[in-house]
Amino acid sequence: MLKELKEFMSKAEFAKSESNPLTEAEFNYLFKNRERNGFSEAFLKLNKRKFCIHVPTFIKCLSERLGK
Repeated sequence: MLKELKEFMSKAEFAKSESNPLTEAEFNYLFKNRERNGFSEAFLKLNKRKFCIHVPTFIKCLSERLGK
């Protein structure tokens, strides 16, 4: 599936943005445990230390997790 570039945001930018409904601590917890909690598909690894987040996929994963 081709995703548009404008749907991606850097992890650091998204953690502090208004698009993120979580606190920074909650977001960091989801990121650190992304392989176990199903959020890994929302993150794109750019290099060893940099990640981007696909915002629509993250919101979808969060909605599924919250049961909405």
